[in-house]
Amino acid sequence: MQSISKIQLSHPQIQSIISHHFGHETHVQAIQELTEGYFATAYRLDLADGRAWVLKVSPPPHVRVLRYEYDIMAAEVAAMRLVRARTAAPVAEIYCYDASRALLDNEFFIMACLPGQPLHKVRKELAPDVQQRVNRQIGGYLREINSIEGTAFGYGSENTPRFAQWRDAFDAMLQTVLQDGEDMAVELPLSYAEIHDLARRHYAALDEVTTPRLVHWDLWDGNIFFDGEMQAITGIIDHERALWGDPLMEVNFTGYDPQSDFAAGYGAPMLDTPPQRTRRALYSLYLFLIMVIECYYRKYPTNGQELWAREQLAKTINDLNNGTHPHVAMFSVP
Repeated sequence: MQSISKIQLSHPQIQSIISHHFGHETHVQAIQELTEGYFATAYRLDLADGRAWVLKVSPPPHVRVLRYEYDIMAAEVAAMRLVRARTAAPVAEIYCYDASRALLDNEFFIMACLPGQPLHKVRKELAPDVQQRVNRQIGGYLREINSIEGTAFGYGSENTPRFAQWRDAFDAMLQTVLQDGEDMAVELPLSYAEIHDLARRHYAALDEVTTPRLVHWDLWDGNIFFDGEMQAITGIIDHERALWGDPLMEVNFTGYDPQSDFAAGYGAPMLDTPPQRTRRALYSLYLFLIMVIECYYRKYPTNGQELWAREQLAKTINDLNNGTHPHVAMFSVP
């Protein structure tokens, strides 16, 4: 996806980065931009010795981003290293992370290139039994990620505010994205004050969450790699929005079916109680606000995401107003 948050690097620039961190004997033979992402720039690097790496680059300092994205690359690197060390989830090894801005005006990291393709590109071609197995795998990996406990609530970067209570952390997160929207004069279905008041009326449900747990928060099919030859999941990517919070924030629970293979793989009852369903509606409110507001920062070439997110946001506001919280459409942008 095209976005003003992405940059273009030349072959000499990339080779300079590789030479600096890995020596002049490490040669980049071929470069391919990976265009699936919406925020950071990513390149596949094929080395002369046959290895394949991925270079991921943050937006340049002059590009305006949402407040929660200020230190997002540091959060991603920390989350990837933690998940790789503490779970069986297939996460790429990170070879270097450079936040110095000495070689570029951007932060960047280099990691192993995972085999396979994004699952959303091949899912329809998979046999039903393979899809069932994959869905169970996704549930199992996500349960492992969510089992990692933290010491405080908040976003993944150490430079972002942390809170002892989940209610306080979520309220700060919601207020932050509302400030982002006000900065760009984004029109919403209700006034900003009304949206904040609507959410706060339901905050009692958040008090059930007492242990900060690692939340990937973006584990849709586009961030899962599947290898056709291996017939298996080979990678989980894009941990940049990771945070310490409530596992019910995971986008996988927006269209949750307790009888599904994903639910069987996750192995824990979810959305069984009214407070749980209220929390899920609050998280949907927050997610769809971000998806609408970020469009005014990214300047995407099409409006598909904004139109879809606005429809979901309106439904979620209506559900919260009426005290009904049906499952919304599974996370999928046209």
